[in-house]
Amino acid sequence: MAKQQFNARRILLVHAHPDDESLFTGHVMADALARGAEVYLLTLTRGERGKVKLADLKPLEGHNAEMGAFRTAELMNALEAYDLTDEAGNTTKIQRAFAGTRHYLDSGMRINALGKPTRKRILDEMSLVAVATPVIADDIIKVMNSFRPDAVVTYNSKGGFGHPDHKKAYDATTLAVRKYGKTHRAPQLWTIAEPGERFDAAVGGAKTASVKKAALSAHASQVLINEETYALVSGKETRFDQPEHLRKTSVSSWNSIKPWLRSLWALPLGFLAALVGTMLHLSQTTDGMPIGLVLALIIVGSLALALRILRRSRGALYLMALGFIFTMFQLGQNPGGSQLVTNGNLSSYWFYGSIAVLAVIVMFPRLRKATWNRSASGHR
Repeated sequence: MAKQQFNARRILLVHAHPDDESLFTGHVMADALARGAEVYLLTLTRGERGKVKLADLKPLEGHNAEMGAFRTAELMNALEAYDLTDEAGNTTKIQRAFAGTRHYLDSGMRINALGKPTRKRILDEMSLVAVATPVIADDIIKVMNSFRPDAVVTYNSKGGFGHPDHKKAYDATTLAVRKYGKTHRAPQLWTIAEPGERFDAAVGGAKTASVKKAALSAHASQVLINEETYALVSGKETRFDQPEHLRKTSVSSWNSIKPWLRSLWALPLGFLAALVGTMLHLSQTTDGMPIGLVLALIIVGSLALALRILRRSRGALYLMALGFIFTMFQLGQNPGGSQLVTNGNLSSYWFYGSIAVLAVIVMFPRLRKATWNRSASGHR
């Protein structure tokens, strides 16, 4: 079966870091400009936590502002490789922007015990993967409203090789396209197909190889450049003239409910917290101190606070609170009598006190773990 042609006239590319645009869609951009299409590049972060390939640049690592500024300059230089000037002296350039005014930070990544890329355990609040997906989607929609693309290109659902920022970019982009399609003609969504993955269009080759090479050469801090090949990791070279593969992707409502489904584990967590606290709250010392009640309230408060701070999203906290309150009411309405009604005062303190603790943590306007950690790099 013949492959489709990627002939969009107004193309929006959403990438997570400087250099991704040329690594994964260098041929796409060069080919689009050569045939007179308009290209808009939206980069979500400035690559603050990138790992450099050049020994002279190693001092940049760990300094977010300096690394971000350096990689931004590399991006500006790389985009000049795509500029086209006609006989009349008119130059066609790629339109570009960073996302919003929030200045999202490169989240970085780590390799887990299974050898797979995953998010870091400790994130500051402006790391891309710590930001709610709808917030990033709103920034993408603003660009779509002004640029009016007929095609949007980003990573696949796995984030390419699995970088957590790439996954977040996919989630936010698909959500943005779906929301945009409610009031406008929805653009086609194309995702970058990895080697071995099914694809619908192959773009680029020998004609655009020189442009891709020039652009990637500008990202020397991140990419190893050879005469005919480039590499992110030594020993895994890719030829400059190897076509880039795109796959047409349908947009569904799955991405809007996926964050909630990921948090469903918090429902049984609330059930267990209510059950353990109910069994514990009546315990007293020999002189009548309600040690069990105190411990039960601490357990509930600590659990809710941990979800609020570490998850960076209230979704799991809401579900945990829902499971907790539902279980408490069920225990209190047990017709055979339950530990909630065995002791009027202690049980009342436990019932209303635990719900009050949850309410305070849920409604507290803002919690910043980054401000408690002097080594954490937050939004500047």
